[in-house]
Amino acid sequence: MTSYEKIYDRFLQKITDYKMLDLSDTEIRQECVKWLSSAIAKFRRCKNDLSQRDNELETFTIDLLDIEIEILATLMVSEWLSPQLNSVLYTSQFFGGKEEKFFAQANQLDKLMTLKGNNDVEAKKLMRDYGYQNKLWNREET
Repeated sequence: MTSYEKIYDRFLQKITDYKMLDLSDTEIRQECVKWLSSAIAKFRRCKNDLSQRDNELETFTIDLLDIEIEILATLMVSEWLSPQLNSVLYTSQFFGGKEEKFFAQANQLDKLMTLKGNNDVEAKKLMRDYGYQNKLWNREET
């Protein structure tokens, strides 16, 4: 059996998010569950059946390989980045009261897009290599 905690730990090693310091362990866990659920949906060609899990106990009822944990954690990073990338802060221009502050976020948005793109490529490479190693490239998608 593989606990969600093992995947969360791998995911948290890959990010730096100081806003998470303000969250309780329960709130962090709730966010991680959402990111993991999305990551599972995107890891379509897994040798192990990722639907074999107990969300109450936060564990898979199977033993996941290290590479499967790595792929899920990498996919979780993309899920963590997506809301930041889609934030209204980057799609709107803001003007503040008397100071008329203008926040041109183009540079930061570009860096976030590059970061997410690089992470997505890394996840795809991991899944591709995993698929070849496990001869999953010709398996029908379910």
